[in-house]
Amino acid sequence: MSNVIKAEHVELWYDKGKPSEVHALKDVSLEIEKGDYAVFFGPSGCGKTTMLYAIAGIDHYQGGKISINGFDITGQSNRELAMFRQTGIGIVFQQFNLIPSLTVLQNVSLPMAFLGISSDKSEKEAMKLLERLGLTSYAGRYPFELSGGQQQRVGIARALANNPPIIIADEPLGNLDSENANKVLEFLKELNEKDGRTVIMVTHEAWSLRDVKTIFYMKDGAITGIEKQTPKTIAEALADRLYKELSLEKGISPANEELSARALSMFLLRGYSMDEIRRFEGFLNARMSGTIDVAAFREAIDKPFKDGGVGLWRHKAERISKQVEGVIDKRHDIEAVHRIIMAHPELPIMEEVRRIREWLTIDYGGKLSDFQRMALDQVISDLLRNFISIDKFKELLQRSKHEYGVGLSFRATEQLAEKMAVIISGEKEGPGSAGAILK
Repeated sequence: MSNVIKAEHVELWYDKGKPSEVHALKDVSLEIEKGDYAVFFGPSGCGKTTMLYAIAGIDHYQGGKISINGFDITGQSNRELAMFRQTGIGIVFQQFNLIPSLTVLQNVSLPMAFLGISSDKSEKEAMKLLERLGLTSYAGRYPFELSGGQQQRVGIARALANNPPIIIADEPLGNLDSENANKVLEFLKELNEKDGRTVIMVTHEAWSLRDVKTIFYMKDGAITGIEKQTPKTIAEALADRLYKELSLEKGISPANEELSARALSMFLLRGYSMDEIRRFEGFLNARMSGTIDVAAFREAIDKPFKDGGVGLWRHKAERISKQVEGVIDKRHDIEAVHRIIMAHPELPIMEEVRRIREWLTIDYGGKLSDFQRMALDQVISDLLRNFISIDKFKELLQRSKHEYGVGLSFRATEQLAEKMAVIISGEKEGPGSAGAILK
């Protein structure tokens, strides 16, 4: 097979030379064959979306070379790249990006109009695409009248409008439930196997790799491995490698329970003496193990230090007690999330993630945009799955939105990262964890 995409020593920075500089792609070289179904796979912030957008000519790289079907996109103007994308590549976005003031039919017809195709012909071709995707009855509706799965299928139809040989999909399953996610995967498979199109997808979900032919593993802006196997082998291997170790059926070891209590004690009693922190840690261990109930715990930390307590004044004791109960509840939630992942890796865990996000941001003074909530949910999900470390979680919280981060202030980042760190500090880690496997 001939190479349809070739990248040679690609380097890309955001805000190069500034304090906020991010080296997003580091000496990336790869080749994708015509008719391949390839995936950039890795945790949030590893550079996979940046690589996809560099191939599409959306993100401008500062070093190296990328060729698409023999056409060197390096150094091309924005206008030239826009013209190239109109016929060379179809793009499916995670956030759908449909124009709200246009109907479904008009959204799908729009790329053809840019090429000067008459409205009659473009709408006729658009209807064929909508029929193929089971959307003909929605042709006259507007995007806000559709479900997320329907909007994503409209996005796919729009990407196919000018019959491009290459389809790229940026986390196309990110906003979908499991049923609609499976429908999208089936259609991407059909585009590859029946249409013969080259499909390139970005994902961090191992279960979604079931039909792919080539996996490019990414971490910290670099390609760390390439795997070419049959889809069945890939799916089975990833299921074994990534999900088996996420089971918490054996529970949390006493050593890790103590470590969690210590981390939480240091966090809650910052500024107190080590004697006070150690005594608080003892009561906290008892509460987390269930030896004492919440009332006894509150009484113990309120009691004067000379009388065997910690010596917190009543209002502070009540507030810290509530924080501790919240941590314990979220620890239990995280255990439940891991059991769900183990039993049903294709099921979205966004509802559980949403509840954790709301708990984390309950004291956040600012207002999160829809994009920020989505980005925060994504990094929480990655952290729960052990795809990223707590340090990477913290980095992504502060990274700007155009660099695919959450875009929080330094202070907010510190607060959220500290809260997340203390509720996961009892999680299982080690050489067999998913995070270690991807290193």
